[in-house]
Amino acid sequence: MERILISGANGFIGSHLTDFCIEKNYTVYGLERPNQMYRNLSHYTDEKLNFSENEKTRIFNENIEIPTNNKKLRIFECDIKNAQLLEKIIAETKPKFLFHFGAQPLVMPSWEDPVDTIETNVIGTINVFEAIKKHNIKTRVIVACTSAEYGTTTSINRPLKESDPLLAIHPYGISKVATELLARQYFINFGIEVINLRFFNQTGPRRKGDATSDFIRKVAQIELGLSEPVIEVGNLEPYRDFTEIKDSLKAIWLAATMGIPGETYNICSSKKLQIRQILDIALSFSLKKIEVKENVSHKLRKTDEDVILGDNSKIKNELGWDVSIPIEETLRDMFEYWLDYYKKYGV
Repeated sequence: MERILISGANGFIGSHLTDFCIEKNYTVYGLERPNQMYRNLSHYTDEKLNFSENEKTRIFNENIEIPTNNKKLRIFECDIKNAQLLEKIIAETKPKFLFHFGAQPLVMPSWEDPVDTIETNVIGTINVFEAIKKHNIKTRVIVACTSAEYGTTTSINRPLKESDPLLAIHPYGISKVATELLARQYFINFGIEVINLRFFNQTGPRRKGDATSDFIRKVAQIELGLSEPVIEVGNLEPYRDFTEIKDSLKAIWLAATMGIPGETYNICSSKKLQIRQILDIALSFSLKKIEVKENVSHKLRKTDEDVILGDNSKIKNELGWDVSIPIEETLRDMFEYWLDYYKKYGV
């Protein structure tokens, strides 16, 4: 059975990709930082979220394997900054596809701790490619990049193309520019097959850490009586490009199996939606009267582009991909997910 390795397997995109690849009958090796809560993979751990050292299986001379209920999935705790352990895992698994989705993925924490963001996203990427190079492993690496790389390029006032300049304006965006350029360098210099995917706003069930999730989770808490009927929000005026995770999974797989090595593809809807509209849809799911407090200081970013809109014509024309799921359906699915989650685990 062919193998797939996914760094960041317990993350939002990584966990959905884990499900997707298992359904395609691959053996999946998922990597996650040590001592995390396995919320997104809990359906493989019999709903258990945390594991003590004694509950982990010893492999590679360390207690790092999380027990699962699926023979097609093995979960290893490995920080991608741990070059030695990461090398052992990659050398042992020799995956057909390596989805490098492990990262520090958020803007706000990148301001608070830029060193950790750079070390995780840049040095972690080097560690992945050095292991492949050293052991001459024949694998295709699909790298999670981001629309945040474009930065002030958004001032051109049109949908962003893969060929546009990368002018990131925060440590997270800069770290992902470096990630993408490193991947390209290993392709050019060492012939490692690489596909870079620039994700615009991705959302769906399990998502945390963005406006859509913040709104939906808060409304779900209020609906269940777990929170006061007040939502604090930041700037509601910007427009963003949202893609539903099920559509994104199709794009990821097409890129992995049919994409041209060395190329970059935008994963986006090519449709802009105002953050205020997202909030309005979220509020419509509750019958309760909810007070909205706008432009709350701790919810505001240091920099916030007015519009981030992608051009997906490249992946549509080259690989035949397109979006199909309306945002209302996506947000409703998210709402139902978080209602179930809070009923089970509380806030």
